[in-house]
Amino acid sequence: MLTVVTEDGTTPHGSLIDEIVREGARRMLAAALETEVNAYIAELTDQ
Repeated sequence: MLTVVTEDGTTPHGSLIDEIVREGARRMLAAALETEVNAYIAELTDQ
């Protein structure tokens, strides 16, 4: 994904580094949630 960055290093959503950190946090939370859901489903499969 390409992002437009102004000369001062900001984007329409704030600074570029903030955007990168937010996206990383979203991905980590999604992965953790997916792992938790998969573990929960695995516990229930034998019922």
